[in-house]
Amino acid sequence: MGKKFRTHVQGESLQKKIDADYENYFSIWGFLVPFVVLTVFIWLFYFGVIEVSLILAVIFSVFTCVILIYSIRKSLRLIKHIRNCYKGMEGERLVGEMLNKLNSDSVRIFHDICGDCFNVDHLIISTRGIFTIETKHYDRTRGYKFLYQDGRLMFNGRQCNTLINQMDGEASFISEKIESLCGRIYPIQKVAIIIGAYIENPSGDFSKYWILNENSFLKFFSNVKETLSIEEVRSISTQVTEWLKISVD
Repeated sequence: MGKKFRTHVQGESLQKKIDADYENYFSIWGFLVPFVVLTVFIWLFYFGVIEVSLILAVIFSVFTCVILIYSIRKSLRLIKHIRNCYKGMEGERLVGEMLNKLNSDSVRIFHDICGDCFNVDHLIISTRGIFTIETKHYDRTRGYKFLYQDGRLMFNGRQCNTLINQMDGEASFISEKIESLCGRIYPIQKVAIIIGAYIENPSGDFSKYWILNENSFLKFFSNVKETLSIEEVRSISTQVTEWLKISVD
């Protein structure tokens, strides 16, 4: 019987990062515990069980304290990263579930496309065009705010190049890959779907970037004029599926 294949689901890369963080977290404490135990025994020996010099007990105590401080700091960073990954994964899954409802002969959805040190959260290939989607998920109670005006993106009053650079890089990556697969350059619409933050675009400029909340995307998408045939969508999607498919054990 032949192998079965699938493409990634939404949030799969973030789940792998979370699993790796947990592994590192437990490795840190697994490394520390023997030193703590050994230090305790050395002090017990010093106080009468067997002969151990004071300087040896102090050295091991200092060494263990250094490792303990390092372990605590490293663990706190890992915990913060795990929380951020869970937040991001939740956002990707929410957006992914919304996008999956669009799946049809004229709309094909792909998730979690991995590049070198980055991933494209979602990709739409449709009769309305090709869309790369970056998802961001924020705590709604914090009052975060994005402002896009005159080609510049501001986040809480400060210029934010990171998101724009992400959108540009992901679109270029997909464009180049589809060109290599299909032998043709297709325009890519760059999209960021922001959950839990306010978004302002006073000039209404959506020519290059769509920076939207999750409730606005479907409206924008449905208003786009169809530019590709169903046959083109099917052909591009088939090539992309072959590129992305992974073996199912």
